Amino acid sequence: MKPNILYLLLISLFLLISACEEPEKKNQFVEEELANTLETTDLGGETGHISDYFYSFNSNIDVEFYRFSSSYFSFDYNQYLNLLQETPPSLNMRSFPEYLIEVTPTQQEFIERSLIDSLTNMGVIDSNSILILSTLFKNIESLVWDTDVEPEAQRYKPNNSDWISDSAIVTFTDTMDIISYRAVVDTPMIDEGVLFIDQAEWVDTRYEYVADQRLEFSHVFSFQRKQLNGDSLMFRVNTDCNDNGVWDDAESTDVGNGIWDPAEPFYDLNNDEVKDANEPFEDRNCNNSWDNAEAYTDANSNGQYDDGEDFVDSGNGIIDGAEEYTDLDGDEQADNDELFLFNPIPNKMLVTWADPQNPQVINIIEPGDSLVTRWGITYYDIIEISDYDDTKTVSALDRDSLVTLYTNQVIGHIITDGGQDDYFIVKTEWEANNSAGYDYDYLLFKENEHIYKLVKPSFFKPYGYYWSEGQMASGFWFKNQFEDEVVYYTSSGLLREGEHVETMYYDTTKTAIYRVERSFKVDVEDVTVPAVNIRGFINNDGAVECFANAAWPAATIDDCPGADTTFIDAFKITNILTQTMIGTDVEYGEKNITWLVQGYGIVKDELHIRWTERPDANKELWVGLSRWELGKFSATTSDGGQFAKLLNRAHVVKINELQNIPELQDPFQIKRTAGLQRVELPK
Repeated sequence: MKPNILYLLLISLFLLISACEEPEKKNQFVEEELANTLETTDLGGETGHISDYFYSFNSNIDVEFYRFSSSYFSFDYNQYLNLLQETPPSLNMRSFPEYLIEVTPTQQEFIERSLIDSLTNMGVIDSNSILILSTLFKNIESLVWDTDVEPEAQRYKPNNSDWISDSAIVTFTDTMDIISYRAVVDTPMIDEGVLFIDQAEWVDTRYEYVADQRLEFSHVFSFQRKQLNGDSLMFRVNTDCNDNGVWDDAESTDVGNGIWDPAEPFYDLNNDEVKDANEPFEDRNCNNSWDNAEAYTDANSNGQYDDGEDFVDSGNGIIDGAEEYTDLDGDEQADNDELFLFNPIPNKMLVTWADPQNPQVINIIEPGDSLVTRWGITYYDIIEISDYDDTKTVSALDRDSLVTLYTNQVIGHIITDGGQDDYFIVKTEWEANNSAGYDYDYLLFKENEHIYKLVKPSFFKPYGYYWSEGQMASGFWFKNQFEDEVVYYTSSGLLREGEHVETMYYDTTKTAIYRVERSFKVDVEDVTVPAVNIRGFINNDGAVECFANAAWPAATIDDCPGADTTFIDAFKITNILTQTMIGTDVEYGEKNITWLVQGYGIVKDELHIRWTERPDANKELWVGLSRWELGKFSATTSDGGQFAKLLNRAHVVKINELQNIPELQDPFQIKRTAGLQRVELPK
């Protein structure tokens, strides 16, 4: 619902008057014309309890996703795998149900610490070592055309070396203080309900304080690598369907190419110089059948065709469309070496035309082998040999002190209204191009009918608000206080097909007034992701063959990449956010689409963004920012209800001390997230 013009003028005037003040937050919810099906008893579709389809907070969740960044958002999994010959980058998500987050005020008399002299030792020298591992890889020793299968299934099979790797151990010493304290509790205290403490039981919590800079150790491993050249010739499907070496537009009739064409080269398995049905060949004119040489008049009786001699210029029996091509250089023109498409299977038989009168099929490719095309293009080193220096850098904590805190066992936190104040930790971690080599987010959830996420509200920055490159890169500014944000609405704990909830309010900040609109929808549909449990099999040759790519070099089935599996009737959750800056009418949108499967939680998650479209745009233009697809999943669940769950907890931790937990290691950081995904605007 759009505000009227008078209202906009009043808001703009208010902004001018209060520009130098810091206004209070004013969230005014608007309910007119907003959808809300939560009060509808039965929506008539599929239903499922949220804890069965999201994640049980009583479970140790360990999930591996394939993460597609904005650069590869349009790729599906199999395209990425077969074109880039590697799996997409991974993202790991873990939960830590043994740790309980309390975000409440403190009471100093309960958390005061006293030093334990007998367990304190200063200036301790600790010897340690760290292992550096090289990248694990295999060399391609040769490629052999496989003739042991049906002709349509023949392809080049790699003859790989054993796994190649190396390692190095670095030893070092670290000087630190070992200190012990005791206290009643080490937790922010509650402001409602009762906190139960067992004074007869003690829990020891270790805090490791480290220097800002980690200790870094590097080692260079030197290898010789034999790998498929980037040209990937055996993956190319010929599209030069009139075999003239240049791009041609669509034909109106089947015509020849104006060039005498010799017989298509074939692999003469029985050496009888006759093309048999089971013998593979180079299909140069795209008609899927072998063609003999075009008839000609041997004017000089030398037994071969010479330029200028008459010949029968035959077509390929097909009215060809415009020839497709792969734009290698990005100039939007079909160059002579671009008349092909990529096939995920290496079934293009290679032929060298170094002797144009006697082209030779290459049934065995060895490192350093090259070929010449019919049109004189030379491709060197089909399997290239290169010296490879693998530089690996690992880091270790430079520990300043190791502090052990002994506190009484916390038994439980009971809230009188039956609600839940406990936030549970989920950590996502993925590869990143930064100094650490990885990035991460902590996500704090709680369940109280709906699923809530603890956030600091953030808003896009208006033009002129940037003061540094870092601010411009992040694109958002954050409020100081934490708030609960609904991620998944439920009706009495149930996800329901057809659920639709809309909210809208105005948020007055020191920067601008924003209109915030949210839409939550639930649909049901099938979803396919590369999460099959068994990824390959042992073939008749005793070799591993992967379902996702039969040519994938794998020593064991576990080395195979993920392969597709389809989940039936997944809940598809669509959360759409629109922030509009009042006065400028600049809009920023986020669309988070999540597919939930019973017993698995999230199997696929997409994040799209948009900005205010051009005036001539007739629809919203969303840009894919990031996509997760489930690769591997495991969950271990403890039995018992909420009180039993609290009994099993060994640690109650503060939000600003997450880095002191060995399993977590990283400090809490404020980042903008949509659902579970980091929002990083493209530069």
